[in-house]
Amino acid sequence: MASAPPGPSRHLPRGRSALDADAVATVRRERLRGAVVALLHEQGYGATTVHDIATRAEVSTRDLYELSGGKQQLVLDTCDAIVADACAPLRARPTLDGDLRAGLAAVLDGIVDAVLSSPPAARLAVVDVVALGPPGVQRRRALITGLHELLREAVTREGKAMMPEAALAVMAGGTLALLDRHLRSGQLRPLRKAAVDLAAWGATYETARPRPLPTRDTSIAPPAAPPILTEALPSGRHGLPAGLVRDHQRDRILEAVLLVSAEHGFEATPVKELIAAAGLTSKAFYASFSSKEEAWTVAFEQAFSQLYLAGWRAARAAEQPDQIAAAIGACLDYLASEPRRARLLLVDAATAGRAALPAIDEARETGTRLVARALADAELSKAVAPAMTGGIAELAAGWILEGRAAQLPELRGPLIEVVLTPSLGVAAAVRAAEEALRDDTDDKRHDDRRRLIDAFAEAVARDGLTATRLSDVAQAEGIELDVVNALFADELDCATKALDGWASQLVIIAAGAFLAAAGDPPLAAHRALEAALGHIARTPAVAALAVSDDPRLATAATALRERHIALFLQLVAGQVPPAQQQAPQPLVALGLLLDGLLATLRRFAQQDRIPELPRELPGLSLQALTPFFGADEARRVAEQSAAASLAR
Repeated sequence: MASAPPGPSRHLPRGRSALDADAVATVRRERLRGAVVALLHEQGYGATTVHDIATRAEVSTRDLYELSGGKQQLVLDTCDAIVADACAPLRARPTLDGDLRAGLAAVLDGIVDAVLSSPPAARLAVVDVVALGPPGVQRRRALITGLHELLREAVTREGKAMMPEAALAVMAGGTLALLDRHLRSGQLRPLRKAAVDLAAWGATYETARPRPLPTRDTSIAPPAAPPILTEALPSGRHGLPAGLVRDHQRDRILEAVLLVSAEHGFEATPVKELIAAAGLTSKAFYASFSSKEEAWTVAFEQAFSQLYLAGWRAARAAEQPDQIAAAIGACLDYLASEPRRARLLLVDAATAGRAALPAIDEARETGTRLVARALADAELSKAVAPAMTGGIAELAAGWILEGRAAQLPELRGPLIEVVLTPSLGVAAAVRAAEEALRDDTDDKRHDDRRRLIDAFAEAVARDGLTATRLSDVAQAEGIELDVVNALFADELDCATKALDGWASQLVIIAAGAFLAAAGDPPLAAHRALEAALGHIARTPAVAALAVSDDPRLATAATALRERHIALFLQLVAGQVPPAQQQAPQPLVALGLLLDGLLATLRRFAQQDRIPELPRELPGLSLQALTPFFGADEARRVAEQSAAASLAR
C-alpha cells in the first residue's frame, strides 16, 4: 500500500516547465492523494476540509475540484489506488501446493507486508474510508470480497477449495477486523505473529467436503417495516404532559439516527440534517441530547442491548451443549426481525466516526468474550476470538447490504460449524450444526416441554403439588413417559424448572424494557414493571407456583429469588446514575419491591384474577419508584404514563 505516501509527493519545477498537461495533472493528483492520506490519518474524514487538502497538497482549490471532483471522490479514488497497488503483488504470488496452513500464511503475510509498507495509506483503505457513508462502505465490502478470493485461492487444491465457504468468509472479514483494530490503535508490531495465528486458525477447517453458503432465496420477503419515524405530535398547544413530549421527541431522534446513518453515513451528516430528519427544532434536539454523537451512541447501545439480551436469553434457556447454537440462532433471528437496527449495528456503525469508537469497541469486546468461551478448548492464539467475532459480523453485514437480512437465520448452521470447529474438529462441529437444524425434532421437544409445564402448573394450582402426578398430566396431554423422564426427574423438579424458566423470562423481559428507555431511569423502571406485570398476566398458571403455599415450592421460590434479583441488577448495571436514585441499598430495596409484588400476586392468585394484575400498574409503580427516585419523579412518570395510555 505504498502508492499513497503520508504527505504530498513530487514538487513540480517552478516557472515554465517542459512537462505536458497530463504529466502535471498526474503529479498534482499524487500530491492530493498524499495529502488525503496524511490528513485523514491525523484528524479523520469529518474534520478534514477541501481547503485543508488543497493547502497540504500545495494546489489550488479550483485544481482540486477539476482533478478529483471534490473531497468525497478524491478519498474514494485514493482508496482505489491504494488497494490496487496492494493487490498486485498479492495476486502475483505463486500458489503453494500441499500444506493449507502455509498457503494461508503466505497470503496473510503478504497482506501484512502491504499494511506495514504505508500504515497511513492502509488506515485510509481499511478504517477511514467508511466515514464517507454508503460509497465508503461499498469500498470496504469490496476489500473483504478481495480478501475472500485471495484466501480461497490459497486453499484451493485441484480446482476445489478445502475450506467451507462460511469459514473463508468469516476469516476474510476477521482479517480485516484485525487490521482495523491494529491500525486504529497504532500497534502494528503484533501483526506479523497475528498472520501466523490466523493461518493456524484457518487450517482447523480443512476438509475434503466443504459446504457452500446458502444461496440467495428470492422467495423470502423482508418483514414488514414500521414507519421510518414515529408519527409526529400535533402542532401548537395540545395539552400533553411535558414528559410525554420529551420521550416522543427522543424516540424520533433515535429513529432519525437509523435513517441518516443508512442514507448518508453518520459522521458525514451535519447535525442540522439529523434534526431536520427527525422533524424537530434545534431546541428540541438539544433538550434530549448534547450532541449528535450522544444521540448515535444511545441508538447504538439500545440496539446492541436488545441483540445481546436475545442471545443471552436463548442460551440460558438451552441445555449446556446447545447454548452456543441457541445463542447464534436467537441473534440471527433478532437481526432478521429488526433490519434497520441490524444495519446500524453491523453496517453503518463504522460510518459514525471516531467519537463512536468507545461504544463500538465495548460491543466488540462483549461479543469477543462470548466467542472466547466457545474457543476455550481450542489451542489457538488469543487473536482468534476477536477475529472470529469481527468476521461473523462482517459476513452478516454483507448479507444485509445484499438485501438478505430476512435470510440471516439460514446462517445458523454454517456459523455453528465456524464457531465449534476449532474446539471440536470438523466432523463433530458438522454433527452439532446438523443436530441444531433438526427443527421438527427440536420444536416438538420444546413444544412437549412447554405443554407439560403449562398443564402441570394448572394441575398444581387446582389440586396442589402433593396430589399432582406428572405421569397423569403427561398421559392427559398425550406425551410419552420416556420424554417426561428425559425432561424432569420428578414433580418437584418440574415445578422448580418451570419457576426458574419463568423467572428468567420475567427478568429478561423487564430488563429489556428498562434498557429500551434507559435515558430516563424513572420511566425505564416503570416500563420494566409494566413489562413484568404483562408477563405474569400471560402466564397465570406458572405465576401461581411462585406464590404457592406448598412448603417445597416456597423453598424453591426463595432459592430462586436472590439469584434473579441479582441478575436483574447485573443486566441494568450502570444505567442509573447514582445522583438519580435515592435508595441507599438498591439490592435490599429491590428485594422489598419484589416482596410487595409477590404479595399482590398472591392476593390475585387466591381470587383467580392473575390476568387482571396489569390494572394495578399505577399504584404499584408509585410504590416501586418512590424509594428509588423520590415521590416527585414517581408522580411525574405516573402522569406521563396515564397521558400516553389515554393517547393510545
